[in-house]
Amino acid sequence: MKRSFTWMLLSLTTALLLAGCANYHLGTAVPANMRTIAVPMFENASGQPEADVAVTQAVLSELRREGTFTVTTRDNAALEMVGRVTKCHLDPMRYDRNQPYLAVEYKMELTAHVQVIERATGKVVANLGNLTGETIFRTQSDLSSTKRDAMPMAAYKLALQVVSNTVGSW
Repeated sequence: MKRSFTWMLLSLTTALLLAGCANYHLGTAVPANMRTIAVPMFENASGQPEADVAVTQAVLSELRREGTFTVTTRDNAALEMVGRVTKCHLDPMRYDRNQPYLAVEYKMELTAHVQVIERATGKVVANLGNLTGETIFRTQSDLSSTKRDAMPMAAYKLALQVVSNTVGSW
C-alpha cells in the first residue's frame, strides 16, 4: 500500500515537472531561414551630427556579439533592420557648487525608431518602436568634446535595447 502511494506520488510529480517544461526550448526562437540580417546606416533626424554613425556601429557590434543573427549584405539577407535616430537630448544632472550655472554632469539620451522587415515580402516582422539608450557623464573641457565622448556609451545602451527586442520579438 505504501509502495503504490510512493509510485503514484512519484509519477504525478514527474508528470507535472515534464508538463511545466513542455514549452521550453534551448536556443533562439528565430527561424533558421530568418537569421541573416542587413543593417543599413540609420537615418539621422536628431540634429546631432554623427548620431546615426554611432548608433549603427553599436547595433552592428551588438548583433555580432549576441550571435542569433548573421550580419550580411542586403542582397544576401532575409531581414533588414531600418532605423532612424529621432532624438539626442542632453539634460544637466548636477551643477558646480561654486558656480551654480555651470553643469558638471549631464545625461545623454539617444532615441531611435526601429523596424525589422522581411526582405522577400516587405512585411514588418518586428516594429520595435521608439527605444532609448542613456548615459550619465561628467563634463570635460568643453561640452562638444564631452558629447562626442559620451555618444558611444549612449549608442551602446540603445543597441542593447534594439538587439534584445529584435531577438525577443519572435
